[in-house]
Amino acid sequence: MLKVLFLFIFSLYSYGQGKLVQNIKYGYSKGLRYSLVPLLKEHIYLSKGNIGSVEKYLQKIILTVGARNFEGLDTSLLLRGSTTSMRYLAAKKVFGEGDYDKAKSLFSRIRSTSTFYPFAQNFLAVISYLKKEYSSSLNHYQSCLDSSASRLDDSLSTRVFKQIKVNRDICIAGIPRVHYAQKNYKKADYTYLDLDKRSIAWPPILLEEAWSSYYRKHYNRTLGKLVTYKAPQLRFVSNPEIYLLRATTYLRMCLYGDVSKVVEDFYNRYEKTAQKSEQLIKQEQSNPDYYYQLVKNYQNESDEEFQYALKGVYKSPNVKSFFDNIRFAEAERKKIRKVKSGKLQSLLNNNIDEFVKIQKKVIGLVAQSKLEKHGLDLRKSFQAMSYIKLEVLGRKKEALYEGKEFSTKRGDIKYLKRNDRQYFWSFNKEFWSDELGDYVFALPVECPNEK
Repeated sequence: MLKVLFLFIFSLYSYGQGKLVQNIKYGYSKGLRYSLVPLLKEHIYLSKGNIGSVEKYLQKIILTVGARNFEGLDTSLLLRGSTTSMRYLAAKKVFGEGDYDKAKSLFSRIRSTSTFYPFAQNFLAVISYLKKEYSSSLNHYQSCLDSSASRLDDSLSTRVFKQIKVNRDICIAGIPRVHYAQKNYKKADYTYLDLDKRSIAWPPILLEEAWSSYYRKHYNRTLGKLVTYKAPQLRFVSNPEIYLLRATTYLRMCLYGDVSKVVEDFYNRYEKTAQKSEQLIKQEQSNPDYYYQLVKNYQNESDEEFQYALKGVYKSPNVKSFFDNIRFAEAERKKIRKVKSGKLQSLLNNNIDEFVKIQKKVIGLVAQSKLEKHGLDLRKSFQAMSYIKLEVLGRKKEALYEGKEFSTKRGDIKYLKRNDRQYFWSFNKEFWSDELGDYVFALPVECPNEK
């Protein structure tokens, strides 16, 4: 469906090659970017990928509006191109189609001097990760990190700067993920700390860190990571897995009262939302515009928890980039007014109309997919919580029959574990930005065989 949408945007116009290239160059010199996307796509189509002098404009526009706006072009057409931009678009397309070997070959041919090199290294790292070639993945992530950092220059436009910065942060987060996959949890814990807490890539990392600590049996640190999601700054993160890991951790510590409290909190938070989510998906299954409006106006949602779910979709990097595209594209109309030719003005404004229309449809489709996944995750989580409730009941009954007693002491500094990059200070029931992600509980493990 996305392919059809993206192809439609340039099917409305027909120009001679010379005039098309002339309009692209003229528009670019006037600071236009978003209104040129349909013209660039038409030029790629008509030239059969041999885009010639337009390459330098295509590179910068891809970085500004995002490569995804060109992915509707036919794969065979993209593969014909011999320029860096065409190779990058082709590599992304075949990667999305699941042909990782072909994608790897194409990404590997992007030179280190290219603007797309840091992004290509990111994809190569992911491909190596998926193929379980972890050493290669680490090398590519490091190369991605270094090349991204070296390109962060104040002379870049705001959008390009942001894209490179996000790419760098994703690669920083990728390094500990590789260590985690190798079950080197200690190294993962250490390198997770390299990611700036202000990064858009940081909130999901907390959960990964919590799992890493869990597998190291550092249960108090797991609980500390998870409690950070209660901070007002992260309240929009609506992920039932947070509750599942919290309940599972308390269960491993034999703190059954805490397990029951987490289960109760989970049901209170998600039960109504799960029902609403399922009803919505059934009613609006094929209506992208509905999902677009739903996410755009998430603040108007009366159900607080569902509002958080919608806000989470809105703030996700890929959805946010499309909303940014709409905002910047609409702002470009001011520049179009300065174009002398009335006919060209009309064309460019029509291009903006179509470009914005496509962005909204894609947001709707992505939002629908994310909300469907959220609903599925909730259903699975309710099943898992039911098993945990039964497990707690069974263990409590066993403890009662055996006459076991559990400590009433809630915490002690002796239970804290830390490395040389972690320090101790008291938690005063306030969430400070510089403390987020660094909390550690100090609870004893009540299981007799673990004491």
